[in-house]
Amino acid sequence: MTCFSNDYGYEKWVEKTIEFYGEQGDVVILISSSGKSQNMLNACKASKKKKISKIITLTGNKKNNPLSKLGDINLWVDSDIYNHIENTHQVWLLSICDLISLNKVK
Repeated sequence: MTCFSNDYGYEKWVEKTIEFYGEQGDVVILISSSGKSQNMLNACKASKKKKISKIITLTGNKKNNPLSKLGDINLWVDSDIYNHIENTHQVWLLSICDLISLNKVK
């Protein structure tokens, strides 16, 4: 993160990470409480260029925010309170990790 942020600027570090390491068939999860983070919007556009399989967005605030308009699967928290949004995102991400772990065990 610090290398890409230093070299390309904070608003492009996730975009550059996807450009360097993303592959067709990958799934990308992009998180922005407001859905307006330029960093995440740039990453979403880079994911589409790389033909990433699925783009999952986790947002809050307004339902039809810019990031959720670009994603394939959009999880939205109906709140303007950042703590509530971020805590809900944390639970969702932990649940995804648990599902992946359970599928590997079987």
